[in-house]
Amino acid sequence: MNNLNTKKLTYTGLFIALVFIFSAFFQIPLATPMGETRFHLGNTFCILAGIILGPGFGGLASGLGSVIFDLTNPLYFASAPFTFINKFMMGFVAGLVYKQLGKKDSKKSVVIAGILGQITYIILYLSYTFLKNKIAMGLSNVANLTEVVQKLGVSSINGLISVIIASIFALAIIKKVKLD
Repeated sequence: MNNLNTKKLTYTGLFIALVFIFSAFFQIPLATPMGETRFHLGNTFCILAGIILGPGFGGLASGLGSVIFDLTNPLYFASAPFTFINKFMMGFVAGLVYKQLGKKDSKKSVVIAGILGQITYIILYLSYTFLKNKIAMGLSNVANLTEVVQKLGVSSINGLISVIIASIFALAIIKKVKLD
């Protein structure tokens, strides 16, 4: 996280707000036999934050925006620390991959960065869900895997839509945003 300047700090704050807003207000709650889940657009801005801000600040904006949502919603309050880690890593990986691939083929780099950031999140989220269900809730293996598979479906659809939208936004604004 080097080269901190006013512009980078401002964009980081903006992305924290966008992640929160699109997690909290642009969502569809889904009731399942295993409990509540939701489809939301917050992940779009986690990926976009990583690509635009880079791994460190992009991860920070992703994690903080998501944690603010969790801390303002009693249903998710207890999972806030895990959410920070999972969402931080989504933005971090998206930013790191985009930075490593370079800007030679911007479309391809943006899409690959988005996909790998989203896959990172899904793996971490499903691992957290599995461990929470097994250790804290004592669910049977069948019940646990049922919830993990159900969340895999919702997360995959959410992830695909997030990557598509984030890629479109990134390609539209990446050349306009100069942070260094």
